[in-house]
Amino acid sequence: MAAQTGNRRLPRRSLDETRSLMLEAATKLVCAGTSDTSEEAVSAALAHIRVKRVTEEATRIMRERLGDDTAPAITTGSIYQIWPAQSDFQAELLFHLTGRQAELVPDLPESIRRFRKAVESGTPWQEALNDVLTDNHENHRVDPIYRVLLGFYASAANPRVRDALGHYGQSFTKVACEAYQALLDAYGLRMRAPYEVEHLATTIAALLDGFHMRWIAGHPNLEDPQGEDGWSLATRAAVMVFDQFTEEDSEPQPG
Repeated sequence: MAAQTGNRRLPRRSLDETRSLMLEAATKLVCAGTSDTSEEAVSAALAHIRVKRVTEEATRIMRERLGDDTAPAITTGSIYQIWPAQSDFQAELLFHLTGRQAELVPDLPESIRRFRKAVESGTPWQEALNDVLTDNHENHRVDPIYRVLLGFYASAANPRVRDALGHYGQSFTKVACEAYQALLDAYGLRMRAPYEVEHLATTIAALLDGFHMRWIAGHPNLEDPQGEDGWSLATRAAVMVFDQFTEEDSEPQPG
């Protein structure tokens, strides 16, 4: 006997049918959110960050630095003098986070120092590249800001979110290019035509992003196929890409 609501007779559905309909409906809603260009998309990317909690944490940090537990608290009112709306604050926070994430690990001076030391010690470029990329891979696998950044991509239809992600990509590529150029110069290598160092930096970054995410998700088969300590499938693949994009520089360098 079908259930009744007023004079309407509702069809009886099995639990499996209901489950299927609910999952289908939820999937459509989730997918629709990825094309949301409204300001709500910015808030969705950082929905858990509320101004009140931020002022409380900012007050704690400020008092700790001053060594004064009685210092006046940072108020919500003072925050709104800087950012009239919470969405304004969240948009600037997006740029702040992506800016921090665009820093190279290890940083550029340290990477260049390692490359020069590797050349002096007779270390092959493959080992030198593995050295810095292993640090980068291990850092990104556990970096909380990187994990937050991954969540931004779901809201990338919003112009402000997309601008922030674009800022991150451009900033990171710029410093990565400097690091790769330093490695090329140190080992007497050059880019293989028609590729530029930007293509190399972009390709290896995209490759490592995929490996970072697979490691975070606990996927198998990420260890070094050769079983060598200090290597991983990620760095083996990156070295292979580097090798295909580059060649020995036969032209003498200015002394």
